[in-house]
Order: sequence, then structure tokens, then C-alpha cells
Amino acid sequence: MHLVLTYFHQIKGPSVLMSYPNEKLEEDIINRLLKFFDLEIDETFFEIVLITKKKKIINFNFEIPSEWARGKKEFAMLSLIMKREYESESVYAFIVDSSYKILKTENVYKAFYKNDDFRDETDIEIDLTYEQIKIILFNCLTNLIARIEDKIKGVNKKDPFPFS
Repeated sequence: MHLVLTYFHQIKGPSVLMSYPNEKLEEDIINRLLKFFDLEIDETFFEIVLITKKKKIINFNFEIPSEWARGKKEFAMLSLIMKREYESESVYAFIVDSSYKILKTENVYKAFYKNDDFRDETDIEIDLTYEQIKIILFNCLTNLIARIEDKIKGVNKKDPFPFS
């Protein structure tokens, strides 16, 4: 299971900002994510099934207010890559909740400039917000895995999604 945050870089186009866990994703899955992000899909929440890889990619597009971006907003997509047998509807609340936690982070738009060639090296907020997002992704995915494991074991059957 992977949680990936993709954004629209103003010069390079769709780019992966980070993923958790840190193990490398397959190159063709990264390329597909970037292509999905570039599609003009009216839905904010959509899923792609990769039958040959036996995986689902559940995506949620959202906007982040930004003082630095053209149009004053950054475009982001949070994707959960998981095995096909999991119900994607049950993780919808998880993705929405995770994106909300990212949105609540003060000056979160600065994290999108972490790998920017034109960044101001003296602006430590870029690194701080990047690390905050990394922690959010780690905590959210860890909580999701624990919930799925509990559900499989039959523990906490009364404890519904969302995850807040």
C-alpha cells in the first residue's frame, strides 16, 4: 500500500512530491499517476484498476490556496495504491481526511517548492512544511493500515470510517 502526493509543477507539469512508504514505486505506476493527474477529469474522486498488476489506484484531486502560484492555487492529487480486493469506497473518507489535514497545514503550498530550481534557499518554511506533509502522510497511512488490520481481525467492528 502506498500513499502518493502529486502536484502540478508550474514548469515541469505533473510531478510526484512524495510517497509513503519511501520504497521506490514502479516506474510505470509513477508514469500512470502523472498521466492521470494530467487528464481533464471532472470528478475529484476517481479510481483506476490495473488488472495485470492486481492493484487499484484511488485518487482525490484538490486545490491548495497559494501566494506563489499562478492563479493563486496549487493543484494536488492524493493517491492510494492498494490491492484490488480492498473496497475503494471504504477508503474514500480516508483520502478526504488526509487531504484535509494537508490543507489545514499553515503555508502548506511552500512544500511544493522543495525541489524547485528557483526556490529561495533562506526560506526554511519550505523544508518545514515539506516535513509536516511527510509526517501527515506517514500518520494517515499508518492509521489506515491499523484500521484495515483491525477490521480483518474483527476488532473495532463498531468503529466506522472516517479516521479523524
